[in-house]
Amino acid sequence: MSELGTSDVGELYLQDVRARMRGVKALGEGALAQLRADEWHTPLAPEGNSAAVLVTHLAGNMHSRWGALRGGYAPGAEGETPGRDRDAEFAEGQDMPAELHALWEAGWATFLDVLDALTPGDLSRELTIRGEAHSVLAAIQRQVAHYSGHVYQLIFLVKTLRGQDWQTLSIARGGSAAYNAGMTEGQESAR
Repeated sequence: MSELGTSDVGELYLQDVRARMRGVKALGEGALAQLRADEWHTPLAPEGNSAAVLVTHLAGNMHSRWGALRGGYAPGAEGETPGRDRDAEFAEGQDMPAELHALWEAGWATFLDVLDALTPGDLSRELTIRGEAHSVLAAIQRQVAHYSGHVYQLIFLVKTLRGQDWQTLSIARGGSAAYNAGMTEGQESAR
């Protein structure tokens, strides 16, 4: 591989984070698709988060953190919307599955639209979150960890609720050898 310049590394990073976060979104959707309508507001423990709470919080955070950058980088962008009520995102509501799906889609659309609009040069620019300065790169990484964590909470929650009826979103138990063999066959046939 040839030596990469800063712009090349930035573009590789953006391509990777765009693809990975679309993958995280797809995992979350695979879990949400397995929920029954009466399970959206079911936490696993008294102080736990239900799927509805996780979706509401993710959407609220995505709009707050990235709404100011929806059209591309903007100097002075603040990643905490003044009117956001974060605490309300963790209160169990009465939203129906269709409303929660709409929240999910709108939140992810905001975040992914921003990732798609950013350029390698934007990664070293500054934005603030609650007044704390971050590079755009650091803000993305902060949210990649945050969003992935909540999506994996969602997967755990739904997997626990489904029990034996859970449909895996990955390689099924005992299926690694077959999966690896299929990958090897695919690589050999592509040659």
